[in-house]
Amino acid sequence: MRYFNKDSLDYQFIQKFEAGLALTGADAKSLRIQTPQFIGSKIEVINGQPTLFNLKIPVYKYSQNTETDKTTERNLLLSEKEIAKLISLRHQKYMIIPIAIYLRGKWFKVEIGVGRKMRQYEKRAKIKDQEIKKTIR
Repeated sequence: MRYFNKDSLDYQFIQKFEAGLALTGADAKSLRIQTPQFIGSKIEVINGQPTLFNLKIPVYKYSQNTETDKTTERNLLLSEKEIAKLISLRHQKYMIIPIAIYLRGKWFKVEIGVGRKMRQYEKRAKIKDQEIKKTIR
């Protein structure tokens, strides 16, 4: 099971990372059953800790705590070298967004992309190149 962020298609990534996702038990169970919504989700490094914002995970049906906020901030688990790299890239005006959430073994992982948003003419050129490749085949 792999959930993709459709907004990530509008970005040109220079580097990708894999990070662990800190979840509660009800959130993990909900992710196994239902699809998260990535609309407006982003990653910021606050006090040396990468944090995922605006990821909407639906409430687990059998959860005892039904008043939980679906859009809480979730911490990401990265090594110190990777965090330092994220901070330096963020200072260079690159955006950090989640690309996908998936299971690796029994742990949920987040694929993080660092890059910039493509401009409209770059998107058109990308689509044109894809169409040319299709016609060649």
